[in-house]
Amino acid sequence: MVTSGQLDRTRRLALRLAGIELFERHREVLDRRLCRVGIRDEAGFDALLDAVDMGDENASRRLIGLLTTNFSGFFRHPRHFELAAEHALWAAHRRGEARLWSAAAATGEEPYSLAMSLIEVFRRDDPPVTLLATDIDEAALLFARRGEYGELSLEALPVGLRARFFEPAATAKRWRTHVDLHRLVTFRALNLTDLEWPPAGLFDVVFCRNVLMYLEAGHRYSVLERLASVLAPDGRLILDPAEHLGKAAHLFGPGTNGVYPGRPRATPRADRFRG
Repeated sequence: MVTSGQLDRTRRLALRLAGIELFERHREVLDRRLCRVGIRDEAGFDALLDAVDMGDENASRRLIGLLTTNFSGFFRHPRHFELAAEHALWAAHRRGEARLWSAAAATGEEPYSLAMSLIEVFRRDDPPVTLLATDIDEAALLFARRGEYGELSLEALPVGLRARFFEPAATAKRWRTHVDLHRLVTFRALNLTDLEWPPAGLFDVVFCRNVLMYLEAGHRYSVLERLASVLAPDGRLILDPAEHLGKAAHLFGPGTNGVYPGRPRATPRADRFRG
Protein backbone atom coordinates (compact mmCIF):
# COMPACT_ATOMS: atom_id res chain seq x y z
CA MET A 1 0.00 0.00 0.00
CA VAL A 2 1.23 3.51 -0.83
CA THR A 3 2.40 5.13 2.39
CA SER A 4 1.44 8.63 3.52
CA GLY A 5 4.99 9.80 2.90
CA GLN A 6 4.98 8.39 -0.62
CA LEU A 7 1.63 9.99 -1.35
CA ASP A 8 2.97 13.36 -0.18
CA ARG A 9 6.02 12.99 -2.44
CA THR A 10 3.84 11.94 -5.34
CA ARG A 11 1.53 14.90 -4.74
CA ARG A 12 4.44 17.34 -4.92
CA LEU A 13 5.87 15.73 -8.03
CA ALA A 14 2.49 15.56 -9.78
CA LEU A 15 1.99 19.28 -9.22
CA ARG A 16 5.49 20.11 -10.39
CA LEU A 17 5.49 17.90 -13.47
CA ALA A 18 1.95 18.30 -14.77
CA GLY A 19 -0.04 20.64 -12.54
CA ILE A 20 -2.07 17.64 -11.33
CA GLU A 21 -3.67 17.93 -7.90
CA LEU A 22 -3.83 14.68 -5.90
CA PHE A 23 -5.93 13.93 -2.84
CA GLU A 24 -6.17 11.14 -0.30
CA ARG A 25 -8.79 9.41 -2.45
CA HIS A 26 -6.16 8.85 -5.14
CA ARG A 27 -4.07 6.61 -2.87
CA GLU A 28 -6.04 3.44 -3.67
CA VAL A 29 -6.06 4.17 -7.41
CA LEU A 30 -2.31 4.73 -7.38
CA ASP A 31 -1.77 1.51 -5.46
CA ARG A 32 -3.73 -0.48 -8.06
CA ARG A 33 -1.83 1.06 -10.93
CA LEU A 34 1.52 0.38 -9.31
CA CYS A 35 0.61 -3.30 -8.97
CA ARG A 36 -0.48 -3.34 -12.60
CA VAL A 37 2.97 -2.21 -13.77
CA GLY A 38 4.81 -4.60 -11.46
CA ILE A 39 5.71 -2.26 -8.55
CA ARG A 40 4.43 -4.14 -5.53
CA ASP A 41 6.51 -2.92 -2.60
CA GLU A 42 7.52 0.36 -0.97
CA ALA A 43 11.13 0.06 -2.09
CA GLY A 44 10.18 -0.17 -5.75
CA PHE A 45 7.97 2.91 -5.58
CA ASP A 46 10.61 4.83 -3.59
CA ALA A 47 13.14 4.02 -6.31
CA LEU A 48 10.81 5.42 -8.96
CA LEU A 49 10.18 8.60 -6.95
CA ASP A 50 13.90 9.02 -6.30
CA ALA A 51 14.61 8.78 -10.02
CA VAL A 52 11.95 11.40 -10.77
CA ASP A 53 13.43 13.70 -8.11
CA MET A 54 16.82 13.34 -9.79
CA GLY A 55 15.40 14.43 -13.13
CA ASP A 56 15.23 11.07 -14.87
CA GLU A 57 12.98 11.74 -17.89
CA ASN A 58 11.99 8.11 -18.35
CA ALA A 59 10.98 7.84 -14.70
CA SER A 60 9.01 11.09 -15.00
CA ARG A 61 7.13 9.69 -17.99
CA ARG A 62 6.37 6.50 -16.05
CA LEU A 63 5.03 8.46 -13.10
CA ILE A 64 2.88 10.67 -15.31
CA GLY A 65 1.50 7.52 -16.92
CA LEU A 66 0.49 6.28 -13.47
CA LEU A 67 -1.23 9.55 -12.61
CA THR A 68 -3.21 10.15 -15.80
CA THR A 69 -6.36 8.41 -16.94
CA ASN A 70 -6.38 7.38 -20.59
CA PHE A 71 -9.91 6.03 -20.71
CA SER A 72 -11.44 7.14 -23.96
CA GLY A 73 -13.89 6.00 -26.58
CA PHE A 74 -15.08 6.79 -30.07
CA PHE A 75 -17.69 9.54 -30.36
CA ARG A 76 -18.14 10.26 -26.66
CA HIS A 77 -20.82 12.97 -26.63
CA PRO A 78 -21.53 12.61 -30.39
CA ARG A 79 -23.03 16.08 -30.73
CA HIS A 80 -19.63 17.60 -29.95
CA PHE A 81 -18.18 16.06 -33.10
CA GLU A 82 -21.09 17.17 -35.23
CA LEU A 83 -20.75 20.75 -33.99
CA ALA A 84 -16.97 20.74 -34.42
CA ALA A 85 -17.11 19.43 -37.99
CA GLU A 86 -19.87 21.85 -38.98
CA HIS A 87 -17.91 24.76 -37.52
CA ALA A 88 -14.76 23.60 -39.33
CA LEU A 89 -16.70 23.54 -42.61
CA TRP A 90 -17.88 27.10 -41.98
CA ALA A 91 -14.34 28.24 -41.08
CA ALA A 92 -12.85 26.60 -44.18
CA HIS A 93 -15.38 28.34 -46.40
CA ARG A 94 -14.35 31.68 -44.87
CA ARG A 95 -10.57 31.19 -44.68
CA GLY A 96 -9.75 28.34 -47.04
CA GLU A 97 -8.67 25.98 -44.25
CA ALA A 98 -9.76 25.03 -40.74
CA ARG A 99 -7.46 24.21 -37.82
CA LEU A 100 -8.51 21.88 -35.00
CA TRP A 101 -6.77 20.63 -31.87
CA SER A 102 -7.49 17.66 -29.62
CA ALA A 103 -5.52 18.74 -26.55
CA ALA A 104 -5.92 15.51 -24.56
CA ALA A 105 -5.90 12.86 -27.26
CA ALA A 106 -5.14 9.89 -24.95
CA THR A 107 -5.16 6.70 -27.05
CA GLY A 108 -6.54 8.42 -30.15
CA GLU A 109 -10.27 7.76 -30.16
CA GLU A 110 -11.18 11.44 -29.90
CA PRO A 111 -9.05 12.79 -32.79
CA TYR A 112 -9.94 9.84 -35.02
CA SER A 113 -13.63 10.42 -34.28
CA LEU A 114 -13.11 14.05 -35.22
CA ALA A 115 -11.32 13.04 -38.44
CA MET A 116 -14.23 10.77 -39.41
CA SER A 117 -16.70 13.58 -38.75
CA LEU A 118 -14.68 16.01 -40.88
CA ILE A 119 -14.53 13.61 -43.82
CA GLU A 120 -18.27 13.01 -43.55
CA VAL A 121 -19.23 16.69 -43.31
CA PHE A 122 -16.83 17.91 -46.02
CA ARG A 123 -17.80 14.91 -48.20
CA ARG A 124 -14.20 14.31 -49.24
CA ASP A 125 -11.32 12.17 -47.99
CA ASP A 126 -8.93 15.13 -47.94
CA PRO A 127 -10.80 18.03 -46.35
CA PRO A 128 -8.88 21.32 -46.09
CA VAL A 129 -8.15 20.97 -42.39
CA THR A 130 -5.22 20.42 -40.06
CA LEU A 131 -5.88 18.31 -36.99
CA LEU A 132 -3.35 18.35 -34.16
CA ALA A 133 -3.65 15.74 -31.38
CA THR A 134 -1.54 16.10 -28.23
CA ASP A 135 -1.21 14.37 -24.89
CA ILE A 136 1.17 14.37 -21.95
CA ASP A 137 1.41 10.55 -21.91
CA GLU A 138 3.81 9.39 -24.61
CA ALA A 139 2.85 5.74 -24.16
CA ALA A 140 -0.77 6.66 -24.93
CA LEU A 141 0.37 8.58 -28.01
CA LEU A 142 2.33 5.56 -29.23
CA PHE A 143 -0.90 3.54 -29.04
CA ALA A 144 -2.79 6.33 -30.81
CA ARG A 145 -0.29 6.57 -33.65
CA ARG A 146 -0.61 2.82 -34.22
CA GLY A 147 -4.38 3.29 -34.52
CA GLU A 148 -5.27 -0.31 -33.74
CA TYR A 149 -8.31 -1.18 -31.63
CA GLY A 150 -10.19 -4.23 -30.42
CA GLU A 151 -13.80 -5.23 -30.94
CA LEU A 152 -14.92 -3.74 -27.63
CA SER A 153 -13.60 -0.30 -28.59
CA LEU A 154 -15.49 -0.31 -31.88
CA GLU A 155 -18.83 -1.73 -30.80
CA ALA A 156 -20.40 1.71 -30.32
CA LEU A 157 -19.46 2.84 -33.83
CA PRO A 158 -22.20 2.97 -36.48
CA VAL A 159 -21.79 0.08 -38.91
CA GLY A 160 -21.23 2.42 -41.85
CA LEU A 161 -18.36 4.28 -40.18
CA ARG A 162 -16.71 1.07 -39.06
CA ALA A 163 -16.85 -0.39 -42.57
CA ARG A 164 -15.51 2.79 -44.17
CA PHE A 165 -12.77 3.81 -41.76
CA PHE A 166 -11.40 0.55 -40.31
CA GLU A 167 -9.75 -2.50 -41.80
CA PRO A 168 -8.65 -5.81 -40.25
CA ALA A 169 -5.28 -5.63 -38.48
CA ALA A 170 -2.65 -8.36 -38.53
CA THR A 171 -3.77 -9.51 -35.10
CA ALA A 172 -7.04 -11.41 -34.94
CA LYS A 173 -10.06 -9.44 -33.72
CA ARG A 174 -8.15 -6.18 -34.03
CA TRP A 175 -8.98 -3.33 -36.40
CA ARG A 176 -6.76 -0.59 -37.78
CA THR A 177 -7.77 2.95 -38.70
CA HIS A 178 -7.83 3.67 -42.41
CA VAL A 179 -5.03 5.64 -44.04
CA ASP A 180 -7.40 8.57 -44.69
CA LEU A 181 -7.67 9.12 -40.93
CA HIS A 182 -3.90 8.86 -40.41
CA ARG A 183 -3.30 11.49 -43.06
CA LEU A 184 -5.50 13.98 -41.22
CA VAL A 185 -4.12 13.61 -37.67
CA THR A 186 -0.72 14.77 -36.42
CA PHE A 187 0.19 13.44 -32.98
CA ARG A 188 2.59 15.30 -30.70
CA ALA A 189 3.56 15.07 -27.03
CA LEU A 190 2.58 18.15 -25.03
CA ASN A 191 2.24 19.02 -21.36
CA LEU A 192 -0.46 21.70 -21.13
CA THR A 193 1.25 23.22 -18.09
CA ASP A 194 4.56 23.75 -19.93
CA LEU A 195 5.62 27.38 -20.34
CA GLU A 196 5.76 27.02 -24.11
CA TRP A 197 3.36 25.26 -26.45
CA PRO A 198 4.63 24.10 -29.82
CA PRO A 199 1.53 24.74 -31.96
CA ALA A 200 1.57 28.27 -33.38
CA GLY A 201 -1.36 30.28 -34.68
CA LEU A 202 -5.08 30.22 -34.01
CA PHE A 203 -7.41 27.22 -33.90
CA ASP A 204 -11.02 27.14 -35.04
CA VAL A 205 -11.90 24.29 -32.66
CA VAL A 206 -10.13 23.09 -29.52
CA PHE A 207 -11.19 19.94 -27.69
CA CYS A 208 -9.93 19.90 -24.08
CA ARG A 209 -12.17 17.35 -22.41
CA ASN A 210 -11.60 15.58 -19.08
CA VAL A 211 -8.32 17.39 -18.34
CA LEU A 212 -9.13 20.51 -16.36
CA MET A 213 -10.74 18.54 -13.54
CA TYR A 214 -7.36 17.02 -12.66
CA LEU A 215 -5.44 20.31 -12.50
CA GLU A 216 -4.74 22.46 -9.47
CA ALA A 217 -6.80 25.67 -9.57
CA GLY A 218 -3.94 27.98 -10.57
CA HIS A 219 -2.80 25.68 -13.36
CA ARG A 220 -6.39 25.22 -14.51
CA TYR A 221 -6.87 28.98 -14.88
CA SER A 222 -3.52 29.35 -16.64
CA VAL A 223 -4.35 26.62 -19.16
CA LEU A 224 -7.74 28.18 -19.92
CA GLU A 225 -6.14 31.60 -20.29
CA ARG A 226 -3.71 30.23 -22.82
CA LEU A 227 -6.41 28.26 -24.63
CA ALA A 228 -8.30 31.52 -25.02
CA SER A 229 -5.18 33.04 -26.59
CA VAL A 230 -4.98 30.36 -29.30
CA LEU A 231 -8.70 30.10 -30.01
CA ALA A 232 -9.89 32.07 -33.03
CA PRO A 233 -12.31 34.88 -32.05
CA ASP A 234 -15.08 32.93 -33.81
CA GLY A 235 -13.73 29.56 -32.63
CA ARG A 236 -15.13 26.95 -30.26
CA LEU A 237 -13.64 25.49 -27.09
CA ILE A 238 -15.17 22.09 -26.27
CA LEU A 239 -15.04 20.69 -22.73
CA ASP A 240 -16.81 17.72 -21.22
CA PRO A 241 -20.41 18.76 -20.40
CA ALA A 242 -19.68 18.09 -16.72
CA GLU A 243 -16.74 20.54 -16.68
CA HIS A 244 -16.99 24.29 -16.21
CA LEU A 245 -14.78 27.32 -16.78
CA GLY A 246 -14.88 28.59 -13.19
CA LYS A 247 -13.00 31.84 -12.73
CA ALA A 248 -11.93 31.79 -16.38
CA ALA A 249 -15.50 32.15 -17.66
CA HIS A 250 -14.90 35.76 -18.68
CA LEU A 251 -12.30 34.61 -21.22
CA PHE A 252 -14.96 32.94 -23.38
CA GLY A 253 -18.49 33.57 -24.50
CA PRO A 254 -21.46 31.91 -22.81
CA GLY A 255 -21.84 28.26 -23.74
CA THR A 256 -23.96 25.17 -23.27
CA ASN A 257 -23.25 21.43 -23.16
CA GLY A 258 -19.51 22.12 -22.79
CA VAL A 259 -19.19 24.24 -25.96
CA TYR A 260 -17.87 27.80 -25.52
CA PRO A 261 -17.21 30.42 -28.21
CA GLY A 262 -14.05 32.49 -28.28
CA ARG A 263 -14.05 36.21 -27.58
CA PRO A 264 -12.85 38.79 -30.13
CA ARG A 265 -10.07 39.96 -27.83
CA ALA A 266 -8.39 36.51 -27.80
CA THR A 267 -5.12 36.92 -29.71
CA PRO A 268 -1.97 34.78 -29.72
CA ARG A 269 0.94 35.74 -27.49
CA ALA A 270 4.07 35.26 -29.55
CA ASP A 271 6.35 34.75 -26.55
CA ARG A 272 4.57 31.52 -25.63
CA PHE A 273 4.84 29.69 -28.92
CA ARG A 274 7.41 28.08 -31.10
CA GLY A 275 6.86 27.79 -34.81
